[in-house]
Amino acid sequence: MNQNLSYRFPFASYPALRLVLLVITGICIARFSNGYSVGFYIIIFSGFFLTWAVAELIPLPRFYSWKPAITAVLYSLMVICFGAVLASAEQERAKILQQETVPLQLYEWETVTISGRIYSRGKSSSGRNVYEITVDKTHLPDGITWTKAYNIRVYGDEGEPVIPKSHQRINADIELYAFPEKRNPHEFDYSKWLKSQSISAHGELVNLKYSSPAARSGWVQIRQGFLSRIDRFFSEDEASLAKALFIGYKKELTDETRKAFSRAGLSHIMAVSGMHVGFIVAPFWLLIPWFWRWSWGRLFGLALLTLLLMGYAGITGFSASVSRASIMAWLLAYGKLFQKQRHSVNLLAVAALLLLLNRPSDISDVGFQLSFSAVIIILLIMPRAQNLIPLRYRYNRTGGLITIVLISVIVQIGLFPILAAYFGEFSVMGPIANALVVPLLGVVVPAGLLISAIGDWIGNVAMKASIPIEWALRWIGEVAANAGGTSWSYISVSDVSHWLFPVWGMAILTLAAIQIPRLRWKLCILTLLSVNILLIELMIKKGDSIRLELTALDVGQGDAIHIRTPSGKHILVDAGRWSPGGNSGERTIIPYLKHRGVDEIDAVILSHPHADHIGGMPDLIRKVPVKTIYQSSRAYDSRLYERYMFLADSMDVPIQSVNAGDMIDIDPAIRLFILGPEENASGNINNASVSFRLDYAKTTFLFTGDAEKSQERSLVDRYGDFLNADLLKTGHHGSKTSSGSFFLDYVTPDITMTSVAFNNRFGHPHPEAVLSLNKSGAKNYFTSLSGALIFSSDGKDIVRKRE
Repeated sequence: MNQNLSYRFPFASYPALRLVLLVITGICIARFSNGYSVGFYIIIFSGFFLTWAVAELIPLPRFYSWKPAITAVLYSLMVICFGAVLASAEQERAKILQQETVPLQLYEWETVTISGRIYSRGKSSSGRNVYEITVDKTHLPDGITWTKAYNIRVYGDEGEPVIPKSHQRINADIELYAFPEKRNPHEFDYSKWLKSQSISAHGELVNLKYSSPAARSGWVQIRQGFLSRIDRFFSEDEASLAKALFIGYKKELTDETRKAFSRAGLSHIMAVSGMHVGFIVAPFWLLIPWFWRWSWGRLFGLALLTLLLMGYAGITGFSASVSRASIMAWLLAYGKLFQKQRHSVNLLAVAALLLLLNRPSDISDVGFQLSFSAVIIILLIMPRAQNLIPLRYRYNRTGGLITIVLISVIVQIGLFPILAAYFGEFSVMGPIANALVVPLLGVVVPAGLLISAIGDWIGNVAMKASIPIEWALRWIGEVAANAGGTSWSYISVSDVSHWLFPVWGMAILTLAAIQIPRLRWKLCILTLLSVNILLIELMIKKGDSIRLELTALDVGQGDAIHIRTPSGKHILVDAGRWSPGGNSGERTIIPYLKHRGVDEIDAVILSHPHADHIGGMPDLIRKVPVKTIYQSSRAYDSRLYERYMFLADSMDVPIQSVNAGDMIDIDPAIRLFILGPEENASGNINNASVSFRLDYAKTTFLFTGDAEKSQERSLVDRYGDFLNADLLKTGHHGSKTSSGSFFLDYVTPDITMTSVAFNNRFGHPHPEAVLSLNKSGAKNYFTSLSGALIFSSDGKDIVRKRE
């Protein structure tokens, strides 16, 4: 018997999956080719539609056999264009909103009076109250009343009056802030995030004139009622966790708690999702056979389910995860109520399609990506994974516990690329922590929600019922703190390649199709192809790593420069500033090093011991292994200097004094010449700065610390044309005491970089220094204007990189 054994994927069984993949393709095209208007995509869509209509309606005998393929391609292109139209329309709406609120930028750092409605509130990482307000009226300082509606994020302060949680309408004086810029490569782009949340302004609450309750209607008020009852029935320590677990309200959690849950692999239990919706729907699912008994029972059951899911989605703020899970649960229940055929993957695609039709930008939201990725990984892999459980355990309690652990392992591993790309960390304690926590949630979440919903009606009963729930919450918090509180509970990941995503996706599909030989081998080939492309990219990056890279971090009025040598060694030149509120080490340098995947510093070169150059050293020595510190032999009388010297000695970090004429051997690909200070240099500590020249092939870099004109004159007298450099790190933050024209005549830099704070109290950079730099003919860069400055050299040329 002749049979065609080739496997064909049953696309006809997955119409929603086909549609959503095509719509996502269109959304991605519109997002990555930002600049084309919605009209452009409408014209393209119309062209494909007319061509498709002609192909469908007009007989084409000569192309009869090709007609299905032609119409299918045209239909696919139409759907892709439709996705692009949705995305570009959303982008244009966002641009219009930004343009309409541009006048607010004219009043940055001024006080305005706003009237509006609070739609969200929470706490910042520093413990300040945060309010998100829809403003309907703004009184500007020049007497103008502006009636344009917009959203503003307002930060409270320690002395501010507390706005009662039952109050939504407010009238207040707000000092408007400027939108923050991303100053360093590792930093969170706060400005971009604000705009993604449709927030057009932010500022500080200066004076609350009055506040009042809003009308008792709407999801905001219902959600606020739930939050208030949680505060009433649970202790202060557990209420914030209860809010996160029950309805996904995480704004009151501390950064330490969030980090502990993330590193313990338990973040998903606070991202209210399918698991929580499952707890809500489970009782209804058991009642479905009862609804079959009456002709009206199915419609009544469907209406009851709709109200139940709509209510829960409403009090959780209609998040992507809850919306997705609610849509899936509704469709599954509908299928069972009316005995319709249902397929989980197709239903998941329907949920994604509905959400993207409403808001195409959700495709780039990490919550959306994590939520859908987790569910589809479970749907594809769990049927195969459950076969690994021995039959004698598979359907009893032991099998249930093993299944929980398996789901945790599969989801954690399956989400590795997303977790690594967004958070730079991957939990290894997830399976154990989930096995200890998830079984409790099946009782804790429904019971907690019930108390929060009807607690006021049952009074003392609710208070007593909340006690065991509070014990469970305390247990969950302890598991997260212990499982995520150690250095070995997670793995830090940096520089994730985009090609890791297709490799991971192909591997998951291959495992899902392991029992379909024809499809399995095709997917294996695609997986290997993706792996080869990933390896080629890594080889290209490895070839690119032979470049020298220099990053002048923006630490304000101070210096901190990271140099990665061609052989992968790491040099830190100065360690930023210290202030009573913190230091550049903890705020900037250590997070940056972690972002770059730097586990050890081969050399720290400290130009001189002023607080704006050694400020981060104590934290740096404690948290990052340092092989050697190089500095001037000049001692300095300051507590900061003594503390860092004591720490270096106690942790056996070698400190080596250097003087003019020394060389530092770190990487055979570079040469590092110490040009100053001269031995036994005296006078101003700035003029005893460690100055050095770094050569990589034909490119040269010159660093002079805070050297003033006196030391610059000594360098010229001693070295002359040897000072010639392609890039100069200017002295003393652009002070008029440095960057003398006589010095620049010998250096003749092509590029200068100045580390300086914007609008600093010293008036740096001084006009005299700026004039000298401009006369030198160099391209002049300032961290105050550009943020962190990144330069790369291949040994022939130095180019500026942007991130």
